[in-house]
Amino acid sequence: MDIFASFFQSLNLNWLDILIVIILLFYAMEGFALGILASLLDLVGFIVAFVIGLTFYGFFASLLIRFFNMPQGFSNAIGFFIAAFFAKILLVFILKKITRTVSLYIKTAFESASIKYLYGLLGVIPGILSGVILVAFILTMIIALPLSPFLKKATTESLIGSEMVAKTQGFSKDINGIFGGAVNDALSFITIQPKSEETVSLNFKIEGKINKEAEQKMFTVVNNEREKRKLNKLLLDDSLVDVGRKHCKDVLKRGYFSHYTLEKFSPFDRMAQDDIAYVYAGENLALAPNTKLAMDGLMKSKGHRENILSENFGTIGIGAIDGGIYGIMFCQEFTD
Repeated sequence: MDIFASFFQSLNLNWLDILIVIILLFYAMEGFALGILASLLDLVGFIVAFVIGLTFYGFFASLLIRFFNMPQGFSNAIGFFIAAFFAKILLVFILKKITRTVSLYIKTAFESASIKYLYGLLGVIPGILSGVILVAFILTMIIALPLSPFLKKATTESLIGSEMVAKTQGFSKDINGIFGGAVNDALSFITIQPKSEETVSLNFKIEGKINKEAEQKMFTVVNNEREKRKLNKLLLDDSLVDVGRKHCKDVLKRGYFSHYTLEKFSPFDRMAQDDIAYVYAGENLALAPNTKLAMDGLMKSKGHRENILSENFGTIGIGAIDGGIYGIMFCQEFTD
């Protein structure tokens, strides 16, 4: 056992990585047992049912609200499962007939053991893909919703799991839109454009704690992104860090998300209040489970990326306030 533990530690795998590997091995064996056709059709059925669930959950949710007076959040979640369940049942009924007919033909047409072995071996690929989709969906839900901090930490520190979540980040908003209302409308990644005056209600209020480690990580990643493009590194300014921290705390404490405070003070007003002089200034905001997902989201957004890579800026201050199950609130404050 010590040998296996040392092996997994050398690969930087945690317990969740090991569990993911076991699940994928199970799906691989199931794919081998089913054969290529049944395994492939099972994969197609899973994907189609998931897409139908995302597409038609609103219809079923409206029926639940109308006839059972259910809250919107629970109606969305149940509506998704109803749509996906009926789609899966219908697809199983249709695809089973196809599978049965073709499998019977293969058994009679190919008596060679090697061909039957190859038929099963080819089924491993769609089997593993089914497992990957299922695991990615579950992990994205763990990240997207306000669930156990222990599970969130395990997911973000998982070598395999964190990559799966990063690749499916776009789905987290869909998942949150469906299931978020049932668990207090938490958000897995939220941001607004740097010049936006929009205010978003977070539907939660919390006293957060300063996360210096997240601040330092984000500072390093920002400069790494600039260095890749041969841009000057930004200098850390403690005064800007204070501006960022104060706004992050205010956002979480009063349950809103905006560049403007509830008193309508802009980022530039807040900098002026702290006697910070500048010619050029900017601000990026993000609420995310960790630094990596926050930076991934910001770099995919044109306005935020322009701030991070702007040649007009020479200093930065990053505030990061940990909101527990709701994620970390990040404020990037830039000046020249």
